[in-house]
Amino acid sequence: MSKKNSSLFFVFYVVQLVALFAIFFTEINWIYLLLGWITFCGLGSATILHRYVSHKSIELKPWLEKPLLVLATLCAQGTPIWWAGVHRGMHHKHADAPGDPHSPKDGMFHAYIGWLHSKSIDNINPRHVKDIYKNSFHLFLNKYYVFIIWSVLVVGLLTVPTFTLWFWIVPAAWSFHQEAIVNISCHSGWFGYRSHETTDNSYNLKLLGLLTWGQALHNNHHNNPSNYNFASKNEFDPSVIFLPFIKAKGSQ
Repeated sequence: MSKKNSSLFFVFYVVQLVALFAIFFTEINWIYLLLGWITFCGLGSATILHRYVSHKSIELKPWLEKPLLVLATLCAQGTPIWWAGVHRGMHHKHADAPGDPHSPKDGMFHAYIGWLHSKSIDNINPRHVKDIYKNSFHLFLNKYYVFIIWSVLVVGLLTVPTFTLWFWIVPAAWSFHQEAIVNISCHSGWFGYRSHETTDNSYNLKLLGLLTWGQALHNNHHNNPSNYNFASKNEFDPSVIFLPFIKAKGSQ
């Protein structure tokens, strides 16, 4: 892992380890966990990082943009700029071909977490995220990413440890595993179905889609990445429940 990527993910493994501590050594709080899963896995990762930042498939209410970008940052999967750069410029551009860090074709471990240590993911082409680089708040989050995560982690554990562990840390850690499981399951070809003849090996998994906020309706997404709703006939994308609360008037 390069120096740049080590800094970016200096918080990643800390959050993962603290979440593991919570699972094995603290009493679970189901209400906090449920709310955190909705907030970080659903709204933060599946909606803001993926559909808003990476694909611009929705226009947010202006007053919500900054708070939701902070929320996406607290998913601890890397900065929104970096996340979008990997997703746009590598996964979608080279889906299931050389250059796709998430493809199981390079091995399950690599597709799940090994890609984080690849030097290639530091070489994000700025032209793939040039629209995001124009946003000063994105640049602020990119610069102070590590400080933001550590500040929330330390203050939260010192003041409201139970809430911090079960509402934020465990769901934030799981948000990464949600995306990794979808990438492996929906590009392996082991099971599922294809509604569209895309050039990649993406499949839909309806049940997994319900558990991952629609992310596993993956073939639909690869067929039309700019569409917010990943569902088609006889399918349901849970992320649509956020639309009435976050979508600006006139947005698709």
